[in-house]
Amino acid sequence: MAVQVLICDDSAMARKQLARNLPEDWDAEIQFAVDGRDALSQLTHKDFDLMFLDLNMPNLDGYGVLAELKGQRHAPKVLVVSADIQPLAYQKVMDLGALNFLRKPIAPDTLKQELVQFDLYRSGALQHHGATAVAMDDALREICNIAMGQAADNMAKVLGKFIELPVPKLRRLHASEMEMLLAESFQDVSLRVISQGFIGAGIAGEALLLFEQSCYESMGRLMGMSDVESDAARLEVQMDTANLLFASFLNGLSEQLHIPFCQSHPVVLSGVPTCQLRGETLAVEISYRLTDHQILCDLLLFFPHDSLKRLEHNLTYLLE
Repeated sequence: MAVQVLICDDSAMARKQLARNLPEDWDAEIQFAVDGRDALSQLTHKDFDLMFLDLNMPNLDGYGVLAELKGQRHAPKVLVVSADIQPLAYQKVMDLGALNFLRKPIAPDTLKQELVQFDLYRSGALQHHGATAVAMDDALREICNIAMGQAADNMAKVLGKFIELPVPKLRRLHASEMEMLLAESFQDVSLRVISQGFIGAGIAGEALLLFEQSCYESMGRLMGMSDVESDAARLEVQMDTANLLFASFLNGLSEQLHIPFCQSHPVVLSGVPTCQLRGETLAVEISYRLTDHQILCDLLLFFPHDSLKRLEHNLTYLLE
């Protein structure tokens, strides 16, 4: 009898990649869920032997799914597959009953080893059901999700705290919408904005870090600074945070796109930058939160119109 498998991830690209990396001769029937609520709904109508579960999803995240399933008699075995590689994330999912925690992206050999380890792999004909076309935006969202997880892991190691991660948001903005978004950010007097440009293989972009002024004291304390009252100390907190997030995130992006990015030095912006925008700009919005310490910073990533075609070309190999 075929093993009943449910792959739960809000990214169509991630679902397709994981299904594609399963053993070709595995006797399994694969279904897909687009978020935690969808997964729980499907589990009420059908018994699954195994579920691959992402953590950071809209509507209901992986932690919520594991909490709902804990103690249920007919709950499937769960392998968490996530870009959030913080040690505390691992501990949380294991405490909630997951079999193991696998880091995105996961190689076919590693995936097969996990299935063998938990006595889930049996040779047979692999069947895929419900596969859908994958949009370029979904592919980039998943790549950013992985890069975001790497950046959060580095920040968690430095600060010794768990970083809450959302699902990255992607928006395609026309020039007027882009100018409005930037204006809103710079008009907020509680924010400080740091910019860093990057370029490589015909792709140019800009990263902005929006840093709440209320975060200075908590962030400085976690970084081991005793005094953050002076302008120089606050600038140091800003730059250390920006360097940590920018470098980690862009390195993760570079590895997945197989593009070496050259990065400019981060600079503090004091006003809305003047730029000649034409066509469509792709904006990626990511929030990093440490709720217990009242720390919130937003990372905005912009790919201008001239870079989009080249970016989509580099994403094509992920969709084949």
